[in-house]
Amino acid sequence: MRAYLAIALLLMSGCSTVPPVATPPWVGRFDNACLPEAIVMTKGLQDSGVQAKVLRIKTAKWGHAVCVYLYPSGQNRLWVWDSYWKSLNLTAWYSDPSSVARSWLRYTCQEPLVSAEYIQ
Repeated sequence: MRAYLAIALLLMSGCSTVPPVATPPWVGRFDNACLPEAIVMTKGLQDSGVQAKVLRIKTAKWGHAVCVYLYPSGQNRLWVWDSYWKSLNLTAWYSDPSSVARSWLRYTCQEPLVSAEYIQ
């Protein structure tokens, strides 16, 4: 029985939605820190050879910044990361920030999108 449990845990760890870089220990500990968190994750991914951008999302009630990345290389699956939701695999056009933002909003909060843009 223990062998089956160990195999199941090993297989499940291969399905993890953790980004392919380490998350800094301070991430998620500060209020209103979504922009610096997204910048740090984007830079870490880019330094690891992963295509990534910071996306600014604005709704009527609030604004937010997330990291959008394509992983694994070659398969180009689209992921959106923030410190609360972690990495979410979504269906959207990477080149269209509004498409990515709408997909993320549908999953997280059902809030209507006002604007979205990638920032440099």
